[in-house]
Amino acid sequence: MEKKDKFGKLCKEKMVDEIVTGMRARPNIFITSYMGSSVQDLEQLRKGLKKNQSKYVVVKNSILKVVFDKIKLPDEKSKVDGGMGISFSGEDIVATCKTLVTFAKDHEKFKIKGAVIDGKSIDNEKIKRLAQLPPRIVLLTQVVVGMKSPITGFVNTLAGVLRKFVYVIDAIKTARQGPADAPGNAEPRV
Repeated sequence: MEKKDKFGKLCKEKMVDEIVTGMRARPNIFITSYMGSSVQDLEQLRKGLKKNQSKYVVVKNSILKVVFDKIKLPDEKSKVDGGMGISFSGEDIVATCKTLVTFAKDHEKFKIKGAVIDGKSIDNEKIKRLAQLPPRIVLLTQVVVGMKSPITGFVNTLAGVLRKFVYVIDAIKTARQGPADAPGNAEPRV
């Protein structure tokens, strides 16, 4: 009996260490309740998350509570209830939000309990708002266009000033040459 207890304790410690290491490598996590979801549904979710370099793991409640204590997130312990899973987000947090929110809409038993993003606790409503943002590439494009716009305006303004300068020089040239070349001012030819 003693060996079995030691083995169980060692297994739990190993699981806690694995999850803590995963959270340190990918600090943005989403806390979910999967009770009532089938294995096939969870595999579908994992495939969807894998496209975003995200990962979904089912975790025992007792282990998850120890993990939250260990990484100093005691407020998250209150979200641990029923069958729990966590999603380690890849670089694109918005894509992970979209995948989880879409999955939760299609599978009513799957619930998003909250998230920890950049060390801050995020509630379900903020996760839904994040899921409504455009994809990362679209946001980056908008930033680049926003940065490019003032530069383009400045270049066009400078080009306009240069164009007006050329028109003024051309007008001065025409004015100086004009009276000599006018038909009434020409000298008679012999």
